[in-house]
Amino acid sequence: MSARGRWGLLSGLAVLGGLALVAGAAVAPAEAATTTGVATTTVNIRSGPGTGAKIVGGLVRGQRISVTGTASTGWVKVRFNRGTAYMYGAYLNRTGKNLPAGPTKITVTGTKITTENLNVRSGPGTTYAIVGSLAEGSGVTITGTFKSGFAQFRYGGSLRWVSLKYLARSTGSTRPPAATPTPSNRGERALAFARAQLGKPYKYGAEGPNAYDCSGLAQAAWASAGVSIPRVTTTQYKFGSKVAKADLRLGDLVFFYGPSPSHVGLYAGQGMIIHAPRPGKKVEYTKISYMPYAGARRPG
Repeated sequence: MSARGRWGLLSGLAVLGGLALVAGAAVAPAEAATTTGVATTTVNIRSGPGTGAKIVGGLVRGQRISVTGTASTGWVKVRFNRGTAYMYGAYLNRTGKNLPAGPTKITVTGTKITTENLNVRSGPGTTYAIVGSLAEGSGVTITGTFKSGFAQFRYGGSLRWVSLKYLARSTGSTRPPAATPTPSNRGERALAFARAQLGKPYKYGAEGPNAYDCSGLAQAAWASAGVSIPRVTTTQYKFGSKVAKADLRLGDLVFFYGPSPSHVGLYAGQGMIIHAPRPGKKVEYTKISYMPYAGARRPG
């Protein structure tokens, strides 16, 4: 079977669902998460491991947060507002079993903090189009409209939706979401360009601005960052610096299907790429694991 045929079979599996992606500039976690904790009741997030420590936020039953380690006397470390905070472990289910359902609404007052990298969607559900993303620790001011476990908020001048499961209450300063990121390096600028093309149709041989094929998108994205790369996937695979899979950075070119790759996308973080898949599809996010990985290159 040809490489294109193999991709046609696999592309039907590339459903993004509720996976979270990095928005704009990369945000490194304060610590590597070990488990996800799910609140079993309304519970505070504190600056230290004890009830005398300052309350910096809170969760309601069913909301999620990353637990990064143990503290003392029943307290655990959590990742919150791009730093380390503390919660009482007895109020977090970390087993992955018998988890409480996510909330259907939360209080409107105050700003909420995203506890994971989140997709921003055009409607209240994972079947709606992804129109952007929020980095973990972003501040979100919700409108008070809720549906199907999603909250409505204003994003880039439009009303959009985000999952309620990952919107913690915050009592301190927050970072507003960046609808128009200002990347700090060429790879991030290339990725920002690719992100702006989401939803545009695939067309073989197209180089934009209204349609793209996979290598045309990669070339246009890196051109927007001031780097000229070859036009064809197999030639792009020989350009720039070879990158190990474990060392991928935002914007790196990721290749698929054997030693002479026939498909390419731009690394978008969290094991995802943005790519132009095939005829009948549109520029989209998908998992690297959905296709046979061939290697990666960093053009600039």
